[in-house]
Amino acid sequence: MKHNVFLLGMLAAFSFAATIVVSCNKKFDEPPFSNIDPDITANTTIKALKAKHTVAGAYDAITTDIIIAGVVIADDRTGNIYKTMYIQDSTGALSVLLDANSLYATFPIGRRVFINCKGLTLTDYNGMIQLGIKANINGTASVEAIPSAMIGQYITGGSFNNTVMAKPVIVSQLTTNMQDPNLGSLIQLSNYEFNKSDTSKTLSDTSQFKNTTNITINNCSGAAGIIIRTSAYANFAGVKPPSGNGTIAAIYTTYGTTKQLILRDTSDIRFNGPRCSLFEEDFNGYAATGTAAAVIPGWKNIMATGDVPFTLAALSGNVFPKVTAFGSTALRTTNISSWLISPDINLPAGTTPKLSFTCARRYPAGTFKIYVSTNFIGTNVSSATWTLITTVPAGSATAFTPFDLFGPFNLSTYAGQKINLAFRYEAPAGTAASAVGTYEPDDIKIRN
Repeated sequence: MKHNVFLLGMLAAFSFAATIVVSCNKKFDEPPFSNIDPDITANTTIKALKAKHTVAGAYDAITTDIIIAGVVIADDRTGNIYKTMYIQDSTGALSVLLDANSLYATFPIGRRVFINCKGLTLTDYNGMIQLGIKANINGTASVEAIPSAMIGQYITGGSFNNTVMAKPVIVSQLTTNMQDPNLGSLIQLSNYEFNKSDTSKTLSDTSQFKNTTNITINNCSGAAGIIIRTSAYANFAGVKPPSGNGTIAAIYTTYGTTKQLILRDTSDIRFNGPRCSLFEEDFNGYAATGTAAAVIPGWKNIMATGDVPFTLAALSGNVFPKVTAFGSTALRTTNISSWLISPDINLPAGTTPKLSFTCARRYPAGTFKIYVSTNFIGTNVSSATWTLITTVPAGSATAFTPFDLFGPFNLSTYAGQKINLAFRYEAPAGTAASAVGTYEPDDIKIRN
């Protein structure tokens, strides 16, 4: 009998132990995060929090119990964002500095987070408001990323898989004002494409130098383009930009007065449609020629009178035609007339083609005009009929202008025909070399 009692006791003990083991294993197999929001209520919005930072370069310490909530819209999964997460609510977005790697494992895109801001500080970096922790680096005040061990003190994770939608905008709606609600938010641009020459490059520098790279995308309407800035440490740095046209979603940021986009992943670039350009040339596929005449396949470089050819110059990696009579010996007695004429351009019937180009210039003497012809053949410019499209304003003697955008100019009259564009430079004989104009056209596009 004692043996039976002992046996029953052993069986009960074994059963209890087994229950504990099963229970422990079950607990271990549960997801590490709960997919519900904690019992925390935000008492202000991201917009209201950012409004506390009004002076560029200031450090605005948060000393009261301010709680914000937002959904993560960008994380560090692809390596293009480093020790930062972007969160967004219905009023705006904010970059939060966190001194930890693989943040996406804890705070992936779509997770709601709650931030107790007391003890943190707002500042800005080149116009972007950031939330971090105040520090003193070698005697200089700064805002640094929240240390890894302290993240849980300020940030509580909530539910996962919340909907993250990119906000459709146009570039003209985006400002560089620190309080712009679009700053730091996920936006979407439509009808954009990369410059054709950029589609043979990679999104960032894959060499040993690891330089962050800027590549501009442009809109079919001829509106101003915008930079895509990609880290060399992004896992898609070596990917070539798509050649089509379409929509792009990205985080809108600024660097001073420069508007720029930060990609989360290449899946956010949906350029799958046909390109909008009927013709385009940015000259970046060629090398600078110094003072020698440029030889550009398909283009005619014609010195009608005088000794001034179009050359190819380079600045900050950008290549462009350049024309100037500054070094001309013929200018003393001869009127200068120089032409750079495009290859044949066939404009499809039923289209509404529009021309745009950029041009930098300096010094006031002489003229620079753009023409179109439907009957130019060979190299004899005088045998063709040329219609003036526009005259580019002269520059000043003090400094070069930027590469200002000209156009769009309506070429619908020429739909269904073959045309040639001409850039004509003129300088009258006897003009002082110190006053004669320099012109640098670039980024020539005809778009539907």
